Amino acid sequence: MSFPNLVFGSEEESLKTTTAKRVPLGTKMVAEDGRCYRYCENGATAQIVGNMQQSFVPLADLQDEAIATLAAGVTVLTGIGGTTANTAVDLLVDGYFYSSTAADLNPAYRIKSNTLITAGAATGTITLYNALEVAIAAASTYNAVKNPWMDTIIMASPPEAFTTGCAVKAIAGDAFGWLQTGGPCRVLTEGTLIIGDNAAASATTDGAVAPSAEDTNPQVGIVIMVDATTENSLVFLTLDS
Repeated sequence: MSFPNLVFGSEEESLKTTTAKRVPLGTKMVAEDGRCYRYCENGATAQIVGNMQQSFVPLADLQDEAIATLAAGVTVLTGIGGTTANTAVDLLVDGYFYSSTAADLNPAYRIKSNTLITAGAATGTITLYNALEVAIAAASTYNAVKNPWMDTIIMASPPEAFTTGCAVKAIAGDAFGWLQTGGPCRVLTEGTLIIGDNAAASATTDGAVAPSAEDTNPQVGIVIMVDATTENSLVFLTLDS
């Protein structure tokens, strides 16, 4: 049994990379033993196995921006504007749109496509996969964000954005593959981890996890087996389950 954004795969599948997109970004794959993965497009720099990855930093140009008055039931959103930089055609595919206005009762929607969104001009459009449930009123504002698994990069220390998973394969720059998000995973270690304790994103070593007691950054899993700092420990990732 499978769903559009959930596939049942294998350990072998998790190690495959391609130069062309095969499934929607963010698709979740569950392997035979329950380990979870998310499909990603890597950024410009090749990944390092065992390094945690993060999403891009969200674009300020697409935060609290102008939007036209829109009726319930439409899928093409008009009057889309930006702040200081243009947003390229289809940069937002498989990303998310939502209104930041408290009175607007629409949920967040997945984006199917977008036209050029020109800075300083409310002339762009965003097409959704599903129609608006509720009308968007005058004076509302919108936020749009790229798919978190588009242009992933090594996790900064401390993290600067959403943690997307751990590299299990050295995916080349701009190529596609899988990041592990749940279950036992080999992860770069910083500091002295403790078996059974939580592991957190490191504040001092890019791509690494550190003891949660020494780090206030987001927790990413539970330690199964410990190795020395700068080596790789086995961590049960809890980003997905």
